[in-house]
Amino acid sequence: MMKKGHDMEGIAQRSKGKRLLASLGMACLLGSAATVNAAPAEPVDGIAAIVNQDVIMRSDLDKRVRQVATQLQQRGIAQPAPEALRQQVLDRLILEDIQLQMATRAHLSVSDEQFNNALQGIAANNHMTVNQFIDSLERQGYRFSDVREQIRREMLLSMVQQGSVAGQVRVTDQEIDQYLARMATAQNVEYHLAHILVPLPENPNAEQVAAAQQRIEQLRRAIADGEDFQTAAAAGSSGNDAFSGGDLGWRRRDDMPTIFANAVPNMTVGEVSAPIRSGSGFHLVKLVDRRGRDVQRHIVQQYKARHILIAPNPIRSQQEALQQASSIKQRILSGEDFATLAKANSDDHGTALSGGELGWVDADDMVPSFAQVLKTAPEGKLMGPVQSPFGWHLIEVEGRRTQDVTVQFEREQARRAIFQRKAEEDLDGWLQELKAGAYIDNRLYPQDSNGVSAPAPQPAEQQ
Repeated sequence: MMKKGHDMEGIAQRSKGKRLLASLGMACLLGSAATVNAAPAEPVDGIAAIVNQDVIMRSDLDKRVRQVATQLQQRGIAQPAPEALRQQVLDRLILEDIQLQMATRAHLSVSDEQFNNALQGIAANNHMTVNQFIDSLERQGYRFSDVREQIRREMLLSMVQQGSVAGQVRVTDQEIDQYLARMATAQNVEYHLAHILVPLPENPNAEQVAAAQQRIEQLRRAIADGEDFQTAAAAGSSGNDAFSGGDLGWRRRDDMPTIFANAVPNMTVGEVSAPIRSGSGFHLVKLVDRRGRDVQRHIVQQYKARHILIAPNPIRSQQEALQQASSIKQRILSGEDFATLAKANSDDHGTALSGGELGWVDADDMVPSFAQVLKTAPEGKLMGPVQSPFGWHLIEVEGRRTQDVTVQFEREQARRAIFQRKAEEDLDGWLQELKAGAYIDNRLYPQDSNGVSAPAPQPAEQQ
């Protein structure tokens, strides 16, 4: 049976993995929506930074600062000093702008269908319909046009990062076997972590290392003297989780970055680690909490199905693809063989040679429109044409069964954990390389020798 997500890319979505790698800068879309500021845009008041041939305006910076401040308030995180927050947000906008320029050069875009699927996912996660979600935003004073633009921006950033970092990550069966063997002998313990990163450029010199080390020590002393870790992360961390207070969520030992795995199990709850050096910089890690974890059985409904995909392309419009799919359906209903027509016509090349057979699949691994047919269609009845982001499908459900997939589930969880860890370890270094290779004229906060904005001046009583 072919592996979903490889040979069946035409229809498999792996919605259990649809969490767009938070470590790759894709902020929780609900969080992005919930922090859009309702205030009218300020008039352009000058240039904050020049990034390659693009500019970041002060008005854009001010708008994002308000958004982040609202996000921190909603999370219950104390606000950093205003100028420190403004500096941190500008650094983040510069990195985003470099990546969005990459998206433009690669001709990446977010289609209406992709956006609508993302919006439906956000609404579903909040137990709402899309209309209810939009109404909820508007009652709180948020403009849906701003929410839409923020979601599209986040999706483009994710596409760039997926292609440049996540797309290069490979997880082998041997790594999965080793991971599961370690888990079988280890206690089922999870750790809630928070994190601060002071970055280093690629191949740093001694001066750059010393400056970064001094900065991480300053942050550590401030936290030891009573500054809130979340506030320190929001003001001083270059990690992608900075504006969530550095929160990395719950991790098993094998799920966390390798550089943390030896330190964290020996820490007490509430403890902040000594600075930890990695290729991307210096880190502080806080153990927020720990807990045990029970392994549960996973019983799912599976569907045996086959399909024919007719996809639009540069010489076949959506309407022409629909007409061709409808014509093939009539030929099948008139007695022609489904498998023969699939081999000759289906654009899902991973299944065409097997007559369109998908084998046994989980509806949650399929795009929503396809999953709906699996769940509702009578067995043996030809359904469609059904539209998905990939084109038009003719679908036949051949059988249903209840299956214990605990083993497969654990292997998939292991694969994702290893993937996430590797991607996180690669991301910070990639971002610093990206920044080092760009022309940046930071008009508000000139960069130091590490490529990090100089610390914002503090009021006299804080110095």
